[in-house]
Amino acid sequence: MRLIINADDFGLTKSITDGIVDGIKAGVVTSTSLMVTMEAAEYAINKALENNIDCVGLHINFTKGKPIIPNEHITDENGEFLHRSIQLTNPNLTYEDAYNEIQAQLKKVDELSNGKLKIDHLDTHHFACSNENIRKAKIAIAKERNIPIRNEFECDVVRPDVFNTDFSLVDVTYEKLESIINEYKDKDISMELMVHPGYMDEHTMSLTSYNTEREKELEILKQAKENGLFDGIELISFHEL
Repeated sequence: MRLIINADDFGLTKSITDGIVDGIKAGVVTSTSLMVTMEAAEYAINKALENNIDCVGLHINFTKGKPIIPNEHITDENGEFLHRSIQLTNPNLTYEDAYNEIQAQLKKVDELSNGKLKIDHLDTHHFACSNENIRKAKIAIAKERNIPIRNEFECDVVRPDVFNTDFSLVDVTYEKLESIINEYKDKDISMELMVHPGYMDEHTMSLTSYNTEREKELEILKQAKENGLFDGIELISFHEL
């Protein structure tokens, strides 16, 4: 098995970012996805470059904070993204809205990093590609840039063979992680294991409902490495697909 351990939410807050960087340095996170629209985006980019991380994914965001391009089709009266319960089925969100906002988010990464941080894949926050126009725009841009995407739906874009969320979203235990690895480790496949490691502080806990599990995930991943759970598995990033 070729395994991508991808940490979502890079740049959501400083404490989450610090946890992800520590995971990368510990060798238990092999890839991460940047939320360039969030408050700690510039901090995350600087932390990446300081630690010789030159590739990240774009964690395409249509459900938290504000867009790069003000747009009443996708925001509320305060200019904030519509809640995901509305946005994912938003009939007013057009293909052009999605395409232009994703391109603006990509451009923002380039601007904040002075072109030093490359995008090696696309995925979405809160599974925003459930909205058909976001999905279509994501695929089109991935094709234009010749980069992989997260394997959330059928399409003719490079993506891992398997996308597994069972550890991070279902059961944050060592036993669950071990069962996932043991199920796939001897198969000739590529797999993305989605994870959400991070450190917590009072500010971060006010912004995300997924909180205490983040530190738990990081510790379990480190324990797994110490126990040799990843031995014999090729740990890769998206640009190595």
